[in-house]
Amino acid sequence: MGKEIKFGLSAPMPGADLNGLLEFSKKVDGLGFDSIWYPDHVVFVSPTEAHEAWTVATAAAGMTSNITLGTVSDPHRMHPAVFAQRLATIDHLSKGRVSLCMGVGESMNLDAYGIKWNKPLSRLRESMEIMRKLWQEEGHIDYNGEFYNLKSAFLQVKPYKRKLIPMYMATHTPKGLEFTGQMADGWLPIDLTPSLYSGYLSQIKENAENANRSLDNFDACLWSFTSLGKDVDDAYKTLEPFKYVLIMQDQLKKAGYDIEIPEEYRGLNYFNVVPQDEAGRQKFREIGKFFPREAVLDFTITGSKKDCIQKIEKFIDSGVNHFVLFYRFSPDPEVTLNTYAKEIIPYFKEK
Repeated sequence: MGKEIKFGLSAPMPGADLNGLLEFSKKVDGLGFDSIWYPDHVVFVSPTEAHEAWTVATAAAGMTSNITLGTVSDPHRMHPAVFAQRLATIDHLSKGRVSLCMGVGESMNLDAYGIKWNKPLSRLRESMEIMRKLWQEEGHIDYNGEFYNLKSAFLQVKPYKRKLIPMYMATHTPKGLEFTGQMADGWLPIDLTPSLYSGYLSQIKENAENANRSLDNFDACLWSFTSLGKDVDDAYKTLEPFKYVLIMQDQLKKAGYDIEIPEEYRGLNYFNVVPQDEAGRQKFREIGKFFPREAVLDFTITGSKKDCIQKIEKFIDSGVNHFVLFYRFSPDPEVTLNTYAKEIIPYFKEK
């Protein structure tokens, strides 16, 4: 198969309380999962506790031994020098187990708080450049950018026994894929079919080649919903109420599904709905009624153990080498977690 196939999990955020998050982190470390990713939100669309992701990861670092600890964040809420210091500190606490994924940002975490996120990719580029310089340079650095200016800046903590902390991109836009090919250490998109994934990954590779950059150590990930049951019907039944979060409208059309979405629902997705807008949240929940069963099965890893293995193999053939799974919509989430840990993951690790 080439590269080692890795399996990670999305932490139960939203959903679990603080103790539940920490116990979950400890449990899945013991089960042998490769990574755990904490969504970095100020608030969630669902009414739930919303703990600060890196604080949770810091506490989890002391309760785990092997699992990589990552968040899916943005470059807007923290100055990159402060962010670099925080990450390097947690990297020491975890003995080199920190990863960071960044996207362009979400309305729910920014707009209500007056946090600017214009030109998000430009901000992201500057943040990434600054953090890497601060980690790599032994002396002082200067940086003159559009958003940040540093003069004789330095850090007194570096990543643990390594020069850099891996930085991933969560994106599938043309400019985002270009940026990923030019600068990122990995790619972590959400909700894609094998065909879409392959096409986007090809764009990343092309952009890396244009930048004369090798992707030999590139971590090609996929954040995916999975539902494991007795058969496809059993597994799909518990996914159906949550169809609205399983597929993004723009990806549905790109995947070849000619579905007419009424004007009032167009453009709605998880990234632009805010919890303060109850009417918008209701419309977002309703949008799932336009997504057909075949599309849900195409965009997710759903069915019996055998079905899930076959779908994972399709994604591997499309270029995925690291799966980040959301499994909590399965008929029995605990059975799903243990089936992955004890049967599905060993199947791929042993190949």
